[in-house]
Amino acid sequence: MDIGINRGDDGWVISSMRGIGIGEVLIGNALRLHAGANRIEVHSPAELKTDHEAVPVHVASRTNLDRLTQLLDQVIAEVHAADSGSLRVRFANGWRLDVPVSSDAYGWTICLRGSCSIRSLPGGGVRMP
Repeated sequence: MDIGINRGDDGWVISSMRGIGIGEVLIGNALRLHAGANRIEVHSPAELKTDHEAVPVHVASRTNLDRLTQLLDQVIAEVHAADSGSLRVRFANGWRLDVPVSSDAYGWTICLRGSCSIRSLPGGGVRMP
């Protein structure tokens, strides 16, 4: 069964999230973006790039959390998990959420249809089930 994770040149494209809007933004011990039955969890520092600026965001250090709520209702244009362990979420309005490689923790996890499908590894790389 195809779950919508396709191999690209330098990583993985999560095609099953394309065209789905962010229906819920949860900020707790991680950032959770719910898009239908799918979710993206961000555990490490990230950067939100809008039309006019790039701001660091991080749930654990409580950095720029108010900016994360602006992702509500944004439509996902692309989710790309690089072999290096970085993650790029591009939205239809041109904004991006970039999660770099985390040296000492799992930086992000993508769960499709309620099952965790792909995650970054501490120090770089990606783990598939």
